[in-house]
Amino acid sequence: MTTWIRLSLAAACIIATFAVPGLAQSDPRGKSYTLYGTVEGIYDSSQTIRVSQKKIEGFSDARLATYRVDDATILKKIQLDDEIIATIYEKDDVLYDIRVARIDDRARPLKQ
Repeated sequence: MTTWIRLSLAAACIIATFAVPGLAQSDPRGKSYTLYGTVEGIYDSSQTIRVSQKKIEGFSDARLATYRVDDATILKKIQLDDEIIATIYEKDDVLYDIRVARIDDRARPLKQ
């Protein structure tokens, strides 16, 4: 019986060693933030947009910046002066999940 317990404990330790670090891994792009801004330029050739963004608390001051987009099809859907909402990560200069803001989106922040 003791051998069985020792083998069970050893197996549990081995499983925990490999399973727990996999669960604890965070996104390599870092923490995510919601970006609110206005489209100032659309550049198909480089798959980028220029955005006049509002301050992102804890991440960035308000500024004018050019970002790559995660999905180039959005370049055909947005227009200059569109107000957009997107996800940005602290270690990445790509905008994800870009969408045109509706009036009610501007009135309240999105839930994460």
